[in-house]
Amino acid sequence: MTSQSQQNKRIVVAMSTSGLDYHPEAHGVRILRLNIRTGADTFIDGESMDCETFQRWLLSHPNELASTSPPSQLNLRKFFLGLMDEGYEEVLFIGMSSALSKTCEHVRNIIPLLQNQMKIHVFDTRTGTFTEGLMALEAEKCFAKGWSMKKTLQHLEHLRVYQQVYFGVDNLTYLVNNGRLSRASGLLANFLNIKPLIHVNRQGEAEVAEKIFSTNRVMQAIADRINDLTYSDHYHVFTLYSGTSSAELHRSLQRVLAEQCGLTDLPSYPISPVVAAHIGPHAFGAGLFKI
Repeated sequence: MTSQSQQNKRIVVAMSTSGLDYHPEAHGVRILRLNIRTGADTFIDGESMDCETFQRWLLSHPNELASTSPPSQLNLRKFFLGLMDEGYEEVLFIGMSSALSKTCEHVRNIIPLLQNQMKIHVFDTRTGTFTEGLMALEAEKCFAKGWSMKKTLQHLEHLRVYQQVYFGVDNLTYLVNNGRLSRASGLLANFLNIKPLIHVNRQGEAEVAEKIFSTNRVMQAIADRINDLTYSDHYHVFTLYSGTSSAELHRSLQRVLAEQCGLTDLPSYPISPVVAAHIGPHAFGAGLFKI
């Protein structure tokens, strides 16, 4: 068994996309914050820009697109050197899917620069939002149990196979603007009022799993998939929403999940500004995490 003093030399780091800023329970996971650019202004996700403020910006600037980026190499080095100054010798970085963000790649790139000072392990969750955050919390629990880094990573690899995230969006414009759909397809879909069911697949890619003609039917499709998965296994299920503008959509999804799946009083988490920049202000969804 690893001693407490040895455990204290290890720490889990997650991205601000994980939603852990909005998790109600205390935890020791550190947050690596990404950047959001709106016009000429740059903000730090969860620090100088929170989900509600960003929602207001999206709604008041419907014809503008926010961009996002990982921290610069200089800021990455400062972040990890700051942990080293606190006495940490080993870091487990839990990252958003590398198919959706370049942050895992950027962290891997600084490992050689710090190899004689700190050990950094990068785990690509192949997912995003609070499913990503739950993996970070699970890693912290593993460390608290005294598990080795190898055993912790093996456990996370097992969990990664089963995690699921589904989204519904009110408008395809943001998906088109960030390259998820061709502009021609997106314009046609918007004209036809298609509401896609978006799924993060096992490769960590966001894909349109089903093209549906009403928001309510998207919610029904999410419920159907949750029923299929939870029928034969045990999952922690939670809901997601992109700010107060989606409050009614979110409540509707909760009602559908209660009626069709018998799931009530589910934990709910806002979508971080970095993620909302790519799916828009009127998004709702559900995540499943194997327990």
